[in-house]
This record gives sequence, structure tokens and C-alpha cells, in this order.
Amino acid sequence: MAKYNSLIPGVEIENIAEDFKNALKIEQYRLGKQALYFPAGLRWAYLPLSAIESVEGTHRSVTAGHCVTVTEHKPAVEFKTAAGSFQFNLEKPANLQKVLDAIGK
Repeated sequence: MAKYNSLIPGVEIENIAEDFKNALKIEQYRLGKQALYFPAGLRWAYLPLSAIESVEGTHRSVTAGHCVTVTEHKPAVEFKTAAGSFQFNLEKPANLQKVLDAIGK
């Protein structure tokens, strides 16, 4: 079983172990020169940067509480590819900007 699985079938990257090893850690994600990695059970899934057509910063609402509802707005990044859209949720707004700057599409 592969340690890294691509989100886009048929789009694989070379030297994936080296790219992952040198990737920048941003919360639970890893951002390499060739792919964005995220945990998927005991393995890592990845979104090849070459497959990304556009990237956009967005926000999501997180609601919690039983008696008194509290809504927080948390940052997220939406990636659009030929295979569909993917949204990665973040906790800190500064990390949203790090991802957008690093990918730059």
C-alpha cells in the first residue's frame, strides 16, 4: 500500500518522499514544492500543485454550543482542479495567507 495517495487519479509526482520531507508544515498540512499533503488515516494524501487551476481564500462558519450558540469564522482554502474542487480548513488567518503566497495562482 502506498504511503502517499494522489487526490487526482493519474497525476503523480516524482521524488515524492523527498518533496514531503522538505515540505513546510502549516497546521496539519504539509506544503512541498510539488504538492500539498494532508493526513488521511495512517497515510498522506496529496494534491499536486501542477493540477491546481485556481486557489482562493475563503471562510467557513463553525457553530458550537448547546444552549447558547456561538459562531466563529475560520479560514479555508479552496482549490479548483479539472477533477473538481477541494477545500482545506485552517485555524489561523495567518496560515491562510502563507498558503496563498506559496502557491501563488
